[in-house]
Amino acid sequence: MRCPRLLFYAVNGLGLGHVTRLLSIARKVRDIEPHCEIVFLTSSEADNVIYQEGFAAFKIPSRNIRLSSGIRPVTYARMVQTVTMNLVASLHPHLLVVDTFPAGMIQELLPCLRWDLRKAFVYREQRSAVAADPVFQNTLKLYDLCIVPHLKTDVKMIIPDGLEVAWTGPIIIRDNTETISHEEGRKRLGASSDIPLFYVTFGGGGDTEANGVRDKIISYLAGIDTPHGKLYLAVTNGPLHRGDIPRGNYIIPVFDYPIAEIYPAFDGAISAAGYNTVMELMHHKIPSIFIPFERQVDDQELRAKWAQEHNAGILTDFNNREELIHAALQILDTKVAQSMRHNAGQLVPENGAMNAAQAIIRLLD
Repeated sequence: MRCPRLLFYAVNGLGLGHVTRLLSIARKVRDIEPHCEIVFLTSSEADNVIYQEGFAAFKIPSRNIRLSSGIRPVTYARMVQTVTMNLVASLHPHLLVVDTFPAGMIQELLPCLRWDLRKAFVYREQRSAVAADPVFQNTLKLYDLCIVPHLKTDVKMIIPDGLEVAWTGPIIIRDNTETISHEEGRKRLGASSDIPLFYVTFGGGGDTEANGVRDKIISYLAGIDTPHGKLYLAVTNGPLHRGDIPRGNYIIPVFDYPIAEIYPAFDGAISAAGYNTVMELMHHKIPSIFIPFERQVDDQELRAKWAQEHNAGILTDFNNREELIHAALQILDTKVAQSMRHNAGQLVPENGAMNAAQAIIRLLD
């Protein structure tokens, strides 16, 4: 019986993008190879979502935990490097799958990349200054496969000559075939089926700035008058957030994970412009207002502008209450919503996770 061993490596961030993307691929790999052994190594404080999807995870402290707990950088580096090398040595994976940071968060993967195992790198679009860095590009050369979770026509990527590339299209945690109906979703949320309801999300919850923006938007939009009645907001805290979900009139707390399973319950969304969430919302044809945040690697503003240029989303200034209200009312206009749903579906027609999984499995042959 074939039992390939795979190690998925997900670096911590302010959100869940790295973990979610690798989980999406791992689920499809498991569908193809039910007897494979899949293990995650992560520094994400939301490692519980890995367990929810049925995978084992080895946890190392995140940088945020290192800072708050007083662990010195030199001690932290020794811990991360030792745990990483020991796990790779003990599992002896046939394949290592890494997302976004090819050398790891503190270059702890570099020794392992020269070991006798196959290696795949999930290479999401990054700021050109980061992608063109010689160290980044030289590290990519140590991989056997580059998985690009975009359509080839959508982005320009800097990739070393000779590296095999799989253009998979956007990778999403749940296909639009894996959702429940509008009525079932509303029932799960405890919401009436006929109220206007927007989903409000600002990533994994690790960004204090995003949490403040979320609260401001709630104060601006919860309960505003629309042609369909008062506007309700379905609000969730990301798994990395340690506070409570805001409460109040016209606010419906959401505890579901992954939220994509109940997307049909929402008339629209208000979201940060992180890669995973934008691609999910478009794939599930949810008319959305996008609010970009500054990130070191990810250009959220460019992504929000891309969505708006294709009439698949609305880019707004979160400080402008009138602009936000106007955007919300636009989304609730039937003709506008239909157009945005169509365009979003055209941009992200399928889940690229299966394409990525098939490319990975070919490495094992």
